[in-house]
Amino acid sequence: MRLNLDDVITAAFATLEDEGLERLSLRAVARRLDVHLNSVSWQVKTKQALIDTMADHIIGSVRTDDLPADPTERVRLVANRYRAAMLQHRDGGRLVAGTFTGTGKTLRVAEVIIGGLLEAGYSGADAARLCWSIVYLTLGLTQEEQTPTENPHGNLPELLGTGVYPALALVGVETLLDDSFDARFDYGISRLLDR
Repeated sequence: MRLNLDDVITAAFATLEDEGLERLSLRAVARRLDVHLNSVSWQVKTKQALIDTMADHIIGSVRTDDLPADPTERVRLVANRYRAAMLQHRDGGRLVAGTFTGTGKTLRVAEVIIGGLLEAGYSGADAARLCWSIVYLTLGLTQEEQTPTENPHGNLPELLGTGVYPALALVGVETLLDDSFDARFDYGISRLLDR
């Protein structure tokens, strides 16, 4: 079997879905393909190179076509598509976080976001910083959403009942923790884009 990079990446995503990011390795991909490790490492040299390439594929799947004319709505839609692309893959947020491949795929998404912000009247520096803020909100929230927990409230209700955290008690557990990830994301993006 003669492997190409697409074969390796397809197997890597299947491994990610089945085993998660912790167990993703060149060796696991080779096992899935039933080939020697050297065949995989010929295509990608290290685990980090594999992760970078996978992140590039995830970001590359973000559609930047069929966008609204309003620049702020354009940014909002691309941010939602960016989040959706990561959510399509187990541990997608963690996989993309901390990578920067600087390829045309990654820069294409940043171009649309920054271009929309510039068109909306932000200065160059503000557009760049706001783009980073949108990316960080999207990455962070996606990672949290993809990290399941058996007890999402932990012991927060008891702690809030102690009187030590009056501001948090005033807001309440429901507002702090029961808000959906979609609602949190929509609110965060709206606040970031609100001038």
